Amino acid sequence: FWLKKADFEPDATEKEVIFDIHTTSSISSSVDYGRLRIEMSGHGVATDTLSPFYVTFMSGTTGFANQNIGSSITTASIADDSWHHYAFRFKNTGSNVVTDLFIDGQHNHRVTTGTTVNYVSGTIVGTIGALATQPSGTAAGAPQATKGWGKLSGSIDELRYWKSWKTSEHIQLRWFDQVGGGTNTDDSNTDLGVYYKFNEGIVGGDSPDATVLDYSGRVSNGSWTGYNSSYSRN
Repeated sequence: FWLKKADFEPDATEKEVIFDIHTTSSISSSVDYGRLRIEMSGHGVATDTLSPFYVTFMSGTTGFANQNIGSSITTASIADDSWHHYAFRFKNTGSNVVTDLFIDGQHNHRVTTGTTVNYVSGTIVGTIGALATQPSGTAAGAPQATKGWGKLSGSIDELRYWKSWKTSEHIQLRWFDQVGGGTNTDDSNTDLGVYYKFNEGIVGGDSPDATVLDYSGRVSNGSWTGYNSSYSRN
């Protein structure tokens, strides 16, 4: 995805969620549960030494949660009010999970941690720019963050969710370019799960224009909560 961010708002929210998907038919402690979340924290503002990015990648109780990732990046370098491209990829290796972060097509950081994740199936729903559902492991007595919490302050463009590991060559070649979608009868990029360009034409009405078209070929269109014709697609 592309991200443009001008500032962090730690007084408004502890975390700002970029992307969050989960299985709907199971709870977080069950073996068929799945969760993938990419988020940021403004906690490093005081010292400006910590990476703002945190990732969660779980199936059942295996995987990892709230893992910091990013080398030599800070809240200041992320929130420079300029567009940057960020790519994350995940795969099992041995008994762990490898996570890579690319920034503007260049490899930035690799983390090997957690335990191997298993195959996840069933209905999966997700959100962009806020939580999709309550995070697992919320401490007793803590505010029960749920869907819509952790709102992102910034702009997102060209979000692609792939269902397979992408090579470094693919990321470096395609980060500044569009890709074609595929369908079950057209095997071009069938591992492209969803693809939101956010640049479809508008008709001027909040209701139809709140639909975000999916260009992956699977018609997994999104619904823009809180759409406003004055600023949402700026």
